[in-house]
Amino acid sequence: MFDVCVVVAEPLARRGVRQLIDGNDRVRSLCTVDAVGEVAAGTVAVVVLVDPPPQVLRWSCARHPTLVMVPESAEGATLDAIRAGARSVVTTATERVHLWTALDVVAAGGFYLCPTLSARLRACATGPEAGRPAAGGGRAPACAPGPGPGRDRARFRPPGRPALAPREAATLTLIAQGLTHAQAARRLGISEATVNTYLTRIRSKLDVGNKAELTREAITLGLVRRRSGGTDPVT
Repeated sequence: MFDVCVVVAEPLARRGVRQLIDGNDRVRSLCTVDAVGEVAAGTVAVVVLVDPPPQVLRWSCARHPTLVMVPESAEGATLDAIRAGARSVVTTATERVHLWTALDVVAAGGFYLCPTLSARLRACATGPEAGRPAAGGGRAPACAPGPGPGRDRARFRPPGRPALAPREAATLTLIAQGLTHAQAARRLGISEATVNTYLTRIRSKLDVGNKAELTREAITLGLVRRRSGGTDPVT
């Protein structure tokens, strides 16, 4: 269980984010404030920022586990959030399942980049403009994140394997975190039979069998990370 504090001044955005978070049974309490400075010092809350200015982003990431919501087309904002130390980055149009997964990962100390932003960064890094010489000499800056949490964890497809669909990725995340099929189904708002179907597809796509192999692939894909110094294998 964990607490969540949403930082957003615009009432409509505040209501929308609250509606997305409502129903997550792992959220112990949910509050909203107008400014990040109003988040109580020493709080264990996950702080959610909606399209924050750079100075607010840096201030929050230095003090709190922070989830950032950015516009879908804002590759620059995504990279800024990753570089500032955000634990998760999703779009402002994200589906509830991805926001819930992102919150879980932040609370557990991991890193999560929603599939939409991950795909946009990969496309930007490998598209026709990547590496084109910039005006005035030199090369245009890379659009993909550099070394750090964003680069290797933002992939849902090992080389030569089919990509996981968003629901499959969310299912794999929860199962790797130790939830049962029934618990994962309740978290995602689907039936246990559907979870079983997703896991069958995941095993086929990733060519894995047992839960240990699923967990290893979840770590490789950056959906969860191995916990150091503890008995729990992933976070």
